[in-house]
Amino acid sequence: MKLKGIIIALGLLIGLNIQAQQIEPLTKAVLNGYKKILEENPKDYETLYQRATQYYKLSMYDNALVDIMKALDFTPTKEESLRVDEFSMLGDIYIQTKDYEQALQAVNNALALSPSNYALLYKKGNICLYLNNPEEAMTAFSSMQKLKSRSQEAFFGMAKANIMQGNTDVAKELMQEAEKADPSSWLTYSRIGDLYSDMNEDENAAANYLSAFSLADNDASRPLQSLIKLAGKNYPAVETAIQYAISRNANPDALYFLQANIAYNSGCFKEAYKGFSKLLESKEGQIGAVYAKMAMTCLALEKMTEAQTNADMAVLKENSVSTLVTKAKVYNACGKAAVAMMAASKALRINANSTDAQVELALANLQLDDSKAALQSLNEVALSAPDDIYALMIRSYVIFDILNDAKEAIHQYSRISEMQEESFPGIAFKAMAKCFAGKKLDADEIMRNALKDNSDLTKDDYYWAGVYYAQTGNLQEAKKMVEKAIASGYQNLYNLYSNKTANLNISPIRHLLPQR
Repeated sequence: MKLKGIIIALGLLIGLNIQAQQIEPLTKAVLNGYKKILEENPKDYETLYQRATQYYKLSMYDNALVDIMKALDFTPTKEESLRVDEFSMLGDIYIQTKDYEQALQAVNNALALSPSNYALLYKKGNICLYLNNPEEAMTAFSSMQKLKSRSQEAFFGMAKANIMQGNTDVAKELMQEAEKADPSSWLTYSRIGDLYSDMNEDENAAANYLSAFSLADNDASRPLQSLIKLAGKNYPAVETAIQYAISRNANPDALYFLQANIAYNSGCFKEAYKGFSKLLESKEGQIGAVYAKMAMTCLALEKMTEAQTNADMAVLKENSVSTLVTKAKVYNACGKAAVAMMAASKALRINANSTDAQVELALANLQLDDSKAALQSLNEVALSAPDDIYALMIRSYVIFDILNDAKEAIHQYSRISEMQEESFPGIAFKAMAKCFAGKKLDADEIMRNALKDNSDLTKDDYYWAGVYYAQTGNLQEAKKMVEKAIASGYQNLYNLYSNKTANLNISPIRHLLPQR
């Protein structure tokens, strides 16, 4: 397990903005071609199906749904093979929109035409699991196994169904069979880890995720993401697995890097600080990526001088967009806007499309009271990354609180409140935006629903709930949420005591928190 490979995997997964789906010129040409064909013959069911497939690939599910429904209306019953594909596509669309009842109906329609279709049976089994119907899921997975006796997918599916029914011993036997079916694949151990996690056997889950990570040659993002998620729930379990791996590895620097990054990304900054400190003791560990992470760790722990020193070292070792953005973030947080502006500007000279650099440049300009320049940078982000909700919230703040353009700000907040966001920070931002657009009752309902089932809520989720309530005037509820975050192990001292970014902070309740 080499340090470079782990850094690449972390780079793919961590700290990247999700970009909006861009339609390339060739794809636009194809869609225009479909449009012309359908203008001449609106009942061309094959073209409708093909265009639905294209829309689906572009995540344009509403458009895909319209086309596939039309295709099914016009496709002759004798075209059984095509109708199977169309019903299968319809099921996929409903899965993406989380309408699992409709998805099941679509897949059942496809299976009525092709009852021994292995892929459809697998799809049905998984839909039944989503619908909390393990009995019907088991029937589908058992049918798969009859078609392929050593089907790993069937073994995993039946194991999941048994876990849902409380039959953990049977599930573990099926997991062993699944491992035997493909013992050299990273995906095998990643999926076994998921099942152990479902059974709350976190140490076994961590060990299997780590095995998956070590086997993944090119893209280890899935097991890494699983390790980070598990660490947020049970850091000691992940720590135990990594320490065991370290004890059996002659050159553990890569594992130290993994250990520290998992601690960092699960919000365990005290542990991350220890890990990065240890890594920086070795020559191999003294690289830009490590210094950058150490800088952000120090920032979270409010070790501001160390944060600046490490940010400077990160750029010295590696003059890249990521290290320059890290330096800009640290110096912005430390109130040294001129240095932050210089770092962000250098990052943009390397990559003019870096949204992170544009945001840091905007924040630096705001500190320097140049709201016009700040808005210009944020406008660039709105054009290049229209789904970057964090940047859009800052932009709307500038328009409303600094430029005093209430009408435009309300328009922008309204747009944000309708965005498709499933992460908890995104939900909190959407609720804040709805409140700032004048719909506080609706905004409070969004947050109540998000907090209703608190079994999966993390310390970070509670913090962002605190941000929402602090910024919308419910200070006691904000205090309650932040206290829950701290009780759950929230360690970001900078966010708790210093962060003043736009209105994405808890400054209204800081006087209510325990003093350090």
